[in-house]
Amino acid sequence: MGSRKPYQARQSPRWYLGNRFFKLYMLRELTSVPVALAALNLFWGLAALAASAEAWGSWIAAQRHPLLLLLNILAIAAALFNSKTWFEAVPKAMPIQRGEHFVPARVLIRASWAAMGAVFVVLLLAVVWLA
Repeated sequence: MGSRKPYQARQSPRWYLGNRFFKLYMLRELTSVPVALAALNLFWGLAALAASAEAWGSWIAAQRHPLLLLLNILAIAAALFNSKTWFEAVPKAMPIQRGEHFVPARVLIRASWAAMGAVFVVLLLAVVWLA
C-alpha cells in the first residue's frame, strides 16, 4: 500500500485583507495594543504615586512628552472604535423582545452609548470633586 500525502491548505499570510469584515476584525483586535500600553503607563503612574513625591513628580513631567500624549490619544481612539464595534454587536448578541416585536437595534446601540456616557460623566465628576 502506498502512503498518501496529507492535504495541506495553502493560505496567504494576508488572508484577512481580502474581506472587509476580517479587516475590521483584525483592526479591532489591534486596538488592544495602544490600550495595553496606556494601561502600563497608568500602572507606572500608580507605582510612582506609591513610591514618593519625587517619583510622582517625574511621572507627571513625563506625561508632557509628545509620544505619551500621542499614545494616550491613540488609546482613546482605539477604545472608542472598539466600543463602537461591540455596541453594534449588542442587538445581535442580546435581542430584547417587547410583546410581539424586538426592540430596534438603533435603540439598543444608543442605550449602550448613553450608559457609557453616564459612566464617563460620573467618573469625570468624581475626579473633579476629588481634585
